[in-house]
Amino acid sequence: MKLKGGEKMPTQSSSVYAGSMLTDAINQNSVTPINLSGKVGYSVTLIYKQRHDQARIQIESVPAFLAALPNQNQFFAIELAHRFVGVTTPVIDGDRIMKEPLAMAVKTMPELSQALAAIQDSLDELTIPKEDLKPNDFDDPKKLVAECFDAVLYLLNLIAYVCRGFDLSMQDQLKQRMKKWFKDGVVKHRKE
Repeated sequence: MKLKGGEKMPTQSSSVYAGSMLTDAINQNSVTPINLSGKVGYSVTLIYKQRHDQARIQIESVPAFLAALPNQNQFFAIELAHRFVGVTTPVIDGDRIMKEPLAMAVKTMPELSQALAAIQDSLDELTIPKEDLKPNDFDDPKKLVAECFDAVLYLLNLIAYVCRGFDLSMQDQLKQRMKKWFKDGVVKHRKE
């Protein structure tokens, strides 16, 4: 699948580059590459190369990295999920947006409004049986998907920045929310 501008959409991969987010997690945890190498079982040289996108991070090493960098690792985790699987949005790291909670909140509000409008515009197409769909019935649902992805991009990053700003563990907050979703029957309990 190709993105605008011809960039290839990541799918499933066994290794990825995520140097800037690894560096962020290392800095947030005040860990030296020497200490990290001992915790994940990699050489200091490999850690250095991974930090500078000269070597890929292997999918098998992700649990060790997250365990070795437990504090404020959400941006590293988001980026790895995006790059390894390709169905989650990436970390907002562009130069044209401030990376802090208020900026994310300001950007999220109009994205949510646009997503809600796209959902509203698609309601009639969503009620058409699949076998009766015509080519022009796909325009509004495609816009719905695009607008919802934009909203999810900002929402996910808003959550991550708020958790960082208030020193909350994003993963712990999600685990607490999962308990509510289980109780409400929205999602089924999954074995760890």
